[in-house]
Amino acid sequence: MSDAEAFAEEVQRYADEFYKFCQSRHEMGAEKYGPVNFVTVDTLQMAMEEIADLANYALYTYIKLRLLQSSIEPPKEDEAPQVPGIAGWRNT
Repeated sequence: MSDAEAFAEEVQRYADEFYKFCQSRHEMGAEKYGPVNFVTVDTLQMAMEEIADLANYALYTYIKLRLLQSSIEPPKEDEAPQVPGIAGWRNT
């Protein structure tokens, strides 16, 4: 199997995992609220709230990634913040 084929299989596994996760969330919602409750609720408002949550999660994830990046890749000397007393940082 080529690297491309292995990668395609991995992507498909994750897509299948996503669909199964969506189905389990749908089933959980149907059990909790009723199988067709979505017809009687304001799903547009709910979607807007979820989008706002997703935007917040994107911000939080961006910050985490930047923190991770800064912990594994030291800043260039001319970009390093001036933090007195921290070894490895430019101290002036």
